[in-house]
Amino acid sequence: MRKDGAKLKLTGQPFQVLTILLEQPGEVVTRDELQKRLWPDTFVDVDHNLNTAINKIREVLGDSAEGPRFVETLPRRGYRFIASVDGASHVPANPAAAETAVVSAPTANRTSGKYPTPSKILGYSIAALLMLMGFSVPWILHKSPPPAQRALTRLTFDDGLQFGATWSPDGRYIAYSSDRGGKLDVWVKQVSGGDPIQITKGKGNNWQPDWSPDGRYIAYRSEDGAGGLFVIPALGGAGLERRMSFFGYHPRWSPDGSKILFQTHFTWLDANDKFYVAQVDGGEPREILAQNIAEHDLWPASAMWHPDGKRVTVWVGRTGRYSERSPAFWTMPIGGGPAIKSDIAPAIEEQLRDVAVTGVMGEWPVDFTFAWAPDGKAIYFERAYRGTRNIWKLLMDPDTLKAVGIERLTTGAGPDTEAAVSRDGTRLAFTAKSEHVRTWLFPFDLSRSRLSGHGKPITSSGGRAVVPTLSRDGKKLAFGVERTGSWELWQKSLVDGHEAPIITDEYVRDSAQWSPDGAHLAYQREKPDEHQLMMWSADTRIEEPLASMSATGWQVVSDWSPDGKAILVSQGTDTHLFEVWLVPIADAPHAETAAKKIISSPTSNVYQAHFSPDGQWIAFETAADTPTGVDSAIYVTRAAGGPWVRLRQGKNWDDKPRWSPDGKTIYFISGRSGFFNVWGVHFNPATGILVGTPFPVTAFDQPSLMISQRIEGAELSVTQDRLALLMEETSGSIWMLENVEH
Repeated sequence: MRKDGAKLKLTGQPFQVLTILLEQPGEVVTRDELQKRLWPDTFVDVDHNLNTAINKIREVLGDSAEGPRFVETLPRRGYRFIASVDGASHVPANPAAAETAVVSAPTANRTSGKYPTPSKILGYSIAALLMLMGFSVPWILHKSPPPAQRALTRLTFDDGLQFGATWSPDGRYIAYSSDRGGKLDVWVKQVSGGDPIQITKGKGNNWQPDWSPDGRYIAYRSEDGAGGLFVIPALGGAGLERRMSFFGYHPRWSPDGSKILFQTHFTWLDANDKFYVAQVDGGEPREILAQNIAEHDLWPASAMWHPDGKRVTVWVGRTGRYSERSPAFWTMPIGGGPAIKSDIAPAIEEQLRDVAVTGVMGEWPVDFTFAWAPDGKAIYFERAYRGTRNIWKLLMDPDTLKAVGIERLTTGAGPDTEAAVSRDGTRLAFTAKSEHVRTWLFPFDLSRSRLSGHGKPITSSGGRAVVPTLSRDGKKLAFGVERTGSWELWQKSLVDGHEAPIITDEYVRDSAQWSPDGAHLAYQREKPDEHQLMMWSADTRIEEPLASMSATGWQVVSDWSPDGKAILVSQGTDTHLFEVWLVPIADAPHAETAAKKIISSPTSNVYQAHFSPDGQWIAFETAADTPTGVDSAIYVTRAAGGPWVRLRQGKNWDDKPRWSPDGKTIYFISGRSGFFNVWGVHFNPATGILVGTPFPVTAFDQPSLMISQRIEGAELSVTQDRLALLMEETSGSIWMLENVEH
């Protein structure tokens, strides 16, 4: 085997174990089978020998037991080679002389069709050696010679998550975020090897680094204290940090090093992000791009400097209320002037349609990181197609900003994310992640508003189980399952563990809520240009319409009244703000005729309305544009109508208000600490007054286990002794792909 032209030494028992695993790719090879093949008549310490061999294989392949990409351990059973293997039916005439390949992806299939996968690399070298050693060869991997080699190198090897690489100007170092020290900090590492150096210290998470063009400083986001954006010398130094802004995320140095670009949200909230520039030599940050964003009705998700330093390119997640399925880049002068949308050539659009899913849901974009090539001739971006998130290269005409070509740089399962280009444009660093998004159930002490033990996942990792809703008795869970191009509504019994889809057909069923007795689910059923409120019976397993079908309105079910006689629905259109309506169940199947609007605002969308347990109060959320971003606020009002009482405003997104079973606390999800967590505030149901200040309930501030950053699906359910949350478990490392300019 060879990697980057260097021989990788793998001999003896590790080599034999690997060849046996490769004979049965994707299948479990038991420990007993390995013992019989390797030590049939000899007394040896099998466990020790196998563990040593597997560890050696992982060391050579750059693999790990915690996040396996090649060899997976199945406890008490055996091992499995999990990377895909491409087989061919013929043997080369001279296999020993087969061309040496270059490792070009961190997992099998992490290359475009032009480059060999690691399984092919193993095939060239191992096949020849197997025949020379007298082993049977049931397969030989075929060759796909590249026109230009792109060597791939793993740069970080710590457990946990290393992400968000940024290059030093000379290309000798990368800075990145890592949870190596128990919390997120900025670390610096030589690309050629060696141990990393911790740059930021102290309390709070420090992340999102960006290296200055002169190499002297690193800008980063800190959650310590009041939080904000800081600059620190590139080699660190306690007490040498300098605050640039009290708010903002994702700092980016301008090409001349005089300014720092940043945005108001740390994750895409399906809302209008805002962008600011801070002068490095001082002064208050000023908002940019606002006129163009408003004029074209854009919902931008992220921004990067154009290489000329006079313009900023934004990736637009939506135009109006319509998601952009293909990447949509707009470039705008920071001093004002017309915006330019990067047109995509029809041939490129056709290529993207060929790899995309065109089901009812299509792909649901999550991340929006991208990077310009220094010469302005390419944009490197991440995108999910058919359930895999990879790095793509969009070739650009630097004069017209039109996209003229496209290439897929990685093809593994992903997610591959956060591409960063070296200053000479030849190398690309990116994060290869392992990610699980599942619903977790935590034991909960209602009297103290705190978790009372460790939680556990209650949905499988086979698909994203999002928008989980727990029945009030804590015995049933309803959730949406997102698979490639499809969305299904499932239910799971937390008594016997059985789970199954509610109904499987061409419709999407979303925003499900259990009735107070757990006997029914109310939800919206939809497909293009069709939206209808439905109710499903857990006993008969039949759904029936609650209201007539709407061709224009979005109807999101948020809650049932405590007596089970009505539901709360947020309803809006592409041109009309969302309002809360009370829909009576008894008037089905034409409940829209008796529906009553109960909460609305002339300036804000109103969502997430929930009744208090006694039905006297409603907690809800509003979202409206403000000078520093989208203001998400939580209010309480009487169900019969009256003034709104606002929860004291935090510094970030507040969402999903939910009542405690006794009606004396309102829980909600907030991004006040840089990560989403559950917060609470006490409430006096007799007076309608919020008591005291909001307080944290959970403290998930590590990517290894955090509330999902895709807040739209991160529901919150509270019962007497349980808390249900949508959680992400993320690990990953940084890799480098060379010769990307070709």
